Amino acid sequence: MAPAPFINKTDAQKGHVAGGCGAWSVPLQVQPIGTGCPHGSTAPSCPQVGDITILVNNAAVVHGKSLMDSDDDALLKSQHVNTLGQFWTTKAFLPRMLELQNGHIVCLNSVLALSAIPGAIDYCTSKASAFAFMESLTLGLLDCPGVSATTVLPFHTSTEMFQGMRVRFPNLFPPLKPETVARRTVEAVQQNQALLLLPWTMNILVILKSILPQAALEEIHRFSGTYTCMNTFKGRT
Repeated sequence: MAPAPFINKTDAQKGHVAGGCGAWSVPLQVQPIGTGCPHGSTAPSCPQVGDITILVNNAAVVHGKSLMDSDDDALLKSQHVNTLGQFWTTKAFLPRMLELQNGHIVCLNSVLALSAIPGAIDYCTSKASAFAFMESLTLGLLDCPGVSATTVLPFHTSTEMFQGMRVRFPNLFPPLKPETVARRTVEAVQQNQALLLLPWTMNILVILKSILPQAALEEIHRFSGTYTCMNTFKGRT
C-alpha cells in the first residue's frame, strides 16, 4: 500500500509510486455519483487483482460555503460522493468479503463529523452521515468472522482540499501530514481498531462535547477561531 503520495496522481504516476514501495497498482473506473449502486451492487472485476479484501473509502469533495450561499448541485455532489458513494462501494465489495470471511472496510472521514464548523455545512453534514454509516456497519459486522471496519477521523490535513483554511493557533493545532494519516491508518487496520482520531488530542474534543454545556462549547469555538477558520478558504472541490 502506497498511501499519501497517491493523492492527485495520474494512473501512471500511481503505478510508479507503487513500484517504489514494492507494490503495483491497477486502475479501475468506478462512478459512484448517481441514484443507484453502480454495477448493480457487483464489484468491478479485474483478473490481475483477484479478490478485493481491503476497501478504503477516501473520496471526498468540499463546497466550502454557508447554506444560503451554497449551490444546490454542489450540495448534492457532496452528499453523493462523501456519503452515498460509500454505500455503493461497500455494497459492491462486501458480499465477497463475507463469503471469504476475510475483509476490511476503511473510511477516511474527518473530525468534522463530530464537531462541525461554519462555512463547510455540506462537508460536515456528509461526514457526519458517513460516520453514522460506518458506526452502524461496524456493529453489524461484529458477528461476521474475518470482516471488520475502521473509521479514521483526522484533524485538518495539509492537502489542497482545505487550502486557505486558517486556525487561530497553528502552532498548537498544526495540520497533519498526509503521510502521518496514511501510516496511522495502516496501523489501525493491522490492529483491527474500529475508531481512530488524529491527533490523539481530538479525543479530548469528544469528552468536552459530552460534558460541557452548549454555551461553554460556543466560547471554546470562538476562542479557537473555529467560527472564522473558513473565511480564507480557497480549496478545491
